[in-house]
Amino acid sequence: MQTAEDASEESGQAQDEALPDAEMSETAEPETEDDPQAELPPASDPAAAPPPETVIVKRGGVLAALLGGVICLALGYAAAQFVKPEGWPFPGSNTEEVSARVDRLQDEVAALTAATEDRAAADRQVQERLEARLSEMDPAAAVEPLSDRITALEDRLTTLEARPVEEAVLSPEATEAYERRLTEMQERLNSEIERLHAAESEAQAQEAVAAAATLRSELRARVEAGDPFVEELDALGTEVPEGLRAAAAEGIPGVTELQDSYPEAARRALTAASRAAYEAGEEGWVRTALRTQLGLRSTRPKVGDDPDAILSRAEQSVREADFAEAIATLEALPEAGRAEMQPWIDTAQRRVDVLTALNDMSGQ
Repeated sequence: MQTAEDASEESGQAQDEALPDAEMSETAEPETEDDPQAELPPASDPAAAPPPETVIVKRGGVLAALLGGVICLALGYAAAQFVKPEGWPFPGSNTEEVSARVDRLQDEVAALTAATEDRAAADRQVQERLEARLSEMDPAAAVEPLSDRITALEDRLTTLEARPVEEAVLSPEATEAYERRLTEMQERLNSEIERLHAAESEAQAQEAVAAAATLRSELRARVEAGDPFVEELDALGTEVPEGLRAAAAEGIPGVTELQDSYPEAARRALTAASRAAYEAGEEGWVRTALRTQLGLRSTRPKVGDDPDAILSRAEQSVREADFAEAIATLEALPEAGRAEMQPWIDTAQRRVDVLTALNDMSGQ
């Protein structure tokens, strides 16, 4: 008769023998020894061990899939870093382009400030010269000696006329000579007075021109900076084009604003144009995917009539603040791309129209 310990050992051996067979078939039955006594529980141990359960071991599956996903994710991240160096999927980590743009904007602001200061200095010099010239040309000081001489001559004539006829010692020839001389002096006096009045009028006109030039310089500086310019426009006191008057309250889009908003608008336009070309069968799937999914586009001007080349040439004009040329270049875009660029084009056109009206008003 077997004891409880012997039965437990036999159960353990049966489980060990069942494991290999479970890997080959899920329905395999565990093998046991052909000992009839092994099937009978010991009489002295009522709590005999239960028959062993079939253990099914499954291999592969979850671990392999998880490991494959991690490898694919690492390869995708490395490829994105190589294809798109801006730091995908976390853009903005590369600050070299931002720093370069900030430096360029600071240089443009410094250039505009220097130009405004040079214009203001030139206007001040013109005004100082005009004031000096006006101070030198004092009409009252120039006319006063002539008035004294005329008064003296008039007194002499009055004295001569007041003399009795019998006391006159001047001959008719002498009287005529005095009258001719008096007439000549009167004409000279009138001529000098007219010349002084003309000089004064000219000086006043030049002063007005200098003041208007100063106001126009201040107005242009406000307009180009994108600031409101209602006060400067009213100070001119001249007829103003309607387009210029309409933009005075809020100002026009500044150079920096248009330059900063162009890249995003260009990406949307290129994506729309690429999708339209792909749907029309004019562009391959790979090229369309690079432009629509990764947003790849040219940032340096290149030759060609495709949307990417057109947008790159327009961007060069935007960098140079030549927005009229940029708008003209964008007219060559396909309809889908031009529709995406239209909001930016309308904003840039406002600036171009106002500056054109300002140039026309200034006679430039």
